[in-house]
Amino acid sequence: MTGLVSLKKCGQKIEYTLVRKKVKNINLRIHPDGTISVSASPRVSVQTIEKFLDSQNEYIQKALSKFSEKRKWEITEKKYVSGESFYLLGRQLRLVVQESVKNHIEEDGVYLTLECKNPENFPLKERLVKKFFRQKCQEVFSALVEKNYPQFQKYGVKYPSLKIREMKSRWGSCIPSKNQITLNSNLIHFSERCIEYVVIHEFCHFRYPNHSKDFYALMTVLMPDWKERKKELDDTVLV
Repeated sequence: MTGLVSLKKCGQKIEYTLVRKKVKNINLRIHPDGTISVSASPRVSVQTIEKFLDSQNEYIQKALSKFSEKRKWEITEKKYVSGESFYLLGRQLRLVVQESVKNHIEEDGVYLTLECKNPENFPLKERLVKKFFRQKCQEVFSALVEKNYPQFQKYGVKYPSLKIREMKSRWGSCIPSKNQITLNSNLIHFSERCIEYVVIHEFCHFRYPNHSKDFYALMTVLMPDWKERKKELDDTVLV
């Protein structure tokens, strides 16, 4: 038997799917899409199940938060047709697809205009749009690394190499031994102040390769509003 049951915790209503089957224990599973499923024997009452969920509330909240963060930077599947939304530095752009004798893409702050020889060629459109955003990543990220490097030069930090790639679990990383900073390519969809926060965060790891009090003290000295920027990055949802 399946059904939806509501569990209210901390002012929030959590829905889960209850599956009745022959199992020894109450089994809880939280899925990447944020849905929750519970399996239990028909002999176990709903009250017992909700008491169990109540005891697992902290785990549930952490798991939901973790999956929510991952979904934030996952790019939804695109069809690359006129009217779709794309984000560049926090600005929403509407895609306009036009037939043309040449392949070209540009943005004007409102529209992302994609001109291509065959507007029905999905792989072509996908390749052109992804290339556009890769180029923007290189331009914007490199400029922010160059802008903020002088603050760290006095600490003996060498100018780092910049690696850009899509990451599933973090916004950036730093490898002091390789003198390398890696930034998540999906950052290009968020505001420049959010990207700069991540750049400073990773730079600070050259000085303190951990999240100690000294690390956060340095963050505060170099970027007094880093908490506000982090909150903006955490709270921004691109739809």
